[in-house]
Amino acid sequence: MIVTKVVAYLLILAINSCGLHAQILPNISLGSGITAGTNDSWRSLSGEFAFGFYRLQNNLYLMGIWFDKIPERTLVWSANRDTPAEAGSIIRLTFAGQLFLTYSNGSVQSVYSGAAASLGFMQNDGNFVLRNANSRVIWQSFDSPTDTLLPTQILTNGEKLYSNAKGTTDYSTGNFMLEMQFDGNLVLSAYHFSDPGYWYTGTLVSNDSLVFNSNASLYIVNSTNDIIYSLTANFSAPAGEYYHRAMIDDMGNFQQYVYHKSNSSGWISVWKAIHEPCFVNAVCGVNGMCSSPDNETVTCNCIPGYIPLDPNHVSKGCHPETVVNYCADPSMRNFTIVAINDTDFPFEGFADLDRVLNVDVEGCKVALMDDCYSIAASLVDSRCNKKRTPLLNARKSASTKGITALVKVPMKGRNPGIQEGEKKNHFNFRAFLQISLIVSATLAFVSGATAIYYHPAARKFIRRKHSSDTTIGINFREFKYSELHEATNGFSKTLGRGSSGKVYSGILRLKNVQIDIAVKKLDKEIDKSEEEFMTELKIIGRTYHRNLVRLLGFCVENNQRLLVYELMANGTLSNLLFEEEERPGWDLRAEMVLGISRGLLYLHEECETQIIHCDVKPQNVLLDANYNAKIADFGLSKLLNKDQTRTDTNVRGTMGYLAPEWLRNAPVTSKVDVYSFGVMLLEILCCRRHIELNRVEEESEEDDLVLSDWVVSCIIRGKLEIVVRHDPEVLRDLKRFERMAMVGIWCIHPEPVLRPSMKKVTQMLEGTLEVGIPPMLHDQICLKTHDR
Repeated sequence: MIVTKVVAYLLILAINSCGLHAQILPNISLGSGITAGTNDSWRSLSGEFAFGFYRLQNNLYLMGIWFDKIPERTLVWSANRDTPAEAGSIIRLTFAGQLFLTYSNGSVQSVYSGAAASLGFMQNDGNFVLRNANSRVIWQSFDSPTDTLLPTQILTNGEKLYSNAKGTTDYSTGNFMLEMQFDGNLVLSAYHFSDPGYWYTGTLVSNDSLVFNSNASLYIVNSTNDIIYSLTANFSAPAGEYYHRAMIDDMGNFQQYVYHKSNSSGWISVWKAIHEPCFVNAVCGVNGMCSSPDNETVTCNCIPGYIPLDPNHVSKGCHPETVVNYCADPSMRNFTIVAINDTDFPFEGFADLDRVLNVDVEGCKVALMDDCYSIAASLVDSRCNKKRTPLLNARKSASTKGITALVKVPMKGRNPGIQEGEKKNHFNFRAFLQISLIVSATLAFVSGATAIYYHPAARKFIRRKHSSDTTIGINFREFKYSELHEATNGFSKTLGRGSSGKVYSGILRLKNVQIDIAVKKLDKEIDKSEEEFMTELKIIGRTYHRNLVRLLGFCVENNQRLLVYELMANGTLSNLLFEEEERPGWDLRAEMVLGISRGLLYLHEECETQIIHCDVKPQNVLLDANYNAKIADFGLSKLLNKDQTRTDTNVRGTMGYLAPEWLRNAPVTSKVDVYSFGVMLLEILCCRRHIELNRVEEESEEDDLVLSDWVVSCIIRGKLEIVVRHDPEVLRDLKRFERMAMVGIWCIHPEPVLRPSMKKVTQMLEGTLEVGIPPMLHDQICLKTHDR
């Protein structure tokens, strides 16, 4: 048998060397390549699937896999969906056993760069695999899916499918995600909006998986392969006669499709997760309205009073046609109330302001008109549910019969919130805030809404309107250098120095309004082209979370680069913890810990582009007028691509907070922030620095030179209360303190892989996830228990 296999393999190699075209061979030998613009591909033995360059309508190419025997040539996988290649780009399985995509401009994308592969293989099931010398699969396309599952493919814990962008020809990553969560729940969500999900299976069983079996059934199995939830059953469409695929589409639905191999008019949907397509969250974007009378097709329009952000793609959302200040003067009605029958603004916990009971349409109109903070309402039976901006899920479908939606529509040409002399150059804050929330909501579903209440500095900000402004985001603008020079009195008052430059305080004086700002002058040594600088500013300018210091704008002029932030009235967390005579209260400290955790979670997982802070410490946490903790200095050169989890970079950060992998000169991940957060968490809990060389010992048995060592020692001895013996508030709430301290120990584990993600850290701090014994304590605690 072994001899036969060897002979067969040698024959394949011989045929290759004689020039037979690679696309009809089962094995892809080392050194093989495909060039974009040619018709070459690596096909499966059945000829049903092909791997190579998939041509788009704009003459760009995706490195992908597609059904090759049907006219549609339906794409099922891609390695570069967000960065299409031009003609002349090359896919190559190198002689070193690595799989690379080399773009025509010379840049290289590594698709696989692990242990050396010996050959590639396009399988009949649509899976492209790489095998080593022992014929073991060491990489496969099934393990990194894009938007589609094929029969025999499995979606395991933590794996996700992302929809394409809206439109039939745009294969880039869209707004919707199907995730097999680590808690066992299969969830559909509008992930760009920090959406908790609009469809889920509720299968809260660890280590389960979504299976698409060879008979084209979709179900979830547990760790022992028992079926615990069935999505679809066997159809009268056997796999031998039909092609099957399951995918999350550009409108956010997860569906299974079939295609008759010999007699078909196209793909037919045989199962779908969502039966009313308008129940997909944010399917028509912010301030869009979804209509679906037949529960099949979706039509997106703007809510009355709003116009499309992109007239060619209304589903991307809408913005106000006329911006008004509804709270400027209650006696002046600058709007009308429009009622829309059989339409709903559904319940959203963050968006619902109040409910008025036992009213009719007229009563709901009055309630909405009298509340300047409400933008819309839904009358369900006799309940008037008032809403604030942003409006994300307006819908008109089968389930909204009998519901009346009410919305404020501004009267054009009247805005009592702006004085006559200001009309050309300014608009009132609330007008600005309403627009800014449209953009911010697309990045932070909940935080964008709560910003109305938690951004006092941003409330004061007013954007100019003249031709020299360069606007990156609706609430993010370019300042003139002279403007900032005047605002800071010639950069005369220094607030401090960050990792990349000095920070100055200033006041922008705009007609009848004064805005407190902080201006950072970036060091000239920063090696970044203007194009790179502007690209990164666009990303940072679109971050929006109540626990991040808000970037208001920038200045690039006369070789100067400046960033303009909201001014934080109460300075740094470091000063509050270590410099003030009176330590902050326990409840405030616990709330600060949660706020910082949520801010880091947003940077790592919820904003459009992942950001690693790299220098988390109390000096980089600022406090607003209400002592809300906000992370600062999460700026340039710390961005990751969506699919990138590691970054090679020079050591950054502050000693004492540096994760060990920095010092090993190893590639770092977001876990470096988790480590730094753990150190700072213990500092906040105990109101003392992590390392205090001159600390006077009050009890000889204690060794608290290094805070984390002291906490670990006390945990092992079962005497954690010693750490906070002088803090009666904490002693009365010792269980919460113990839980948070244990989370801190989890975070500072020397091995990055054993540190929790910021999502799990946040859940443990909130008490929604159990806090186990950290690995670094487990053996010592068990040994201590055994000795007793």
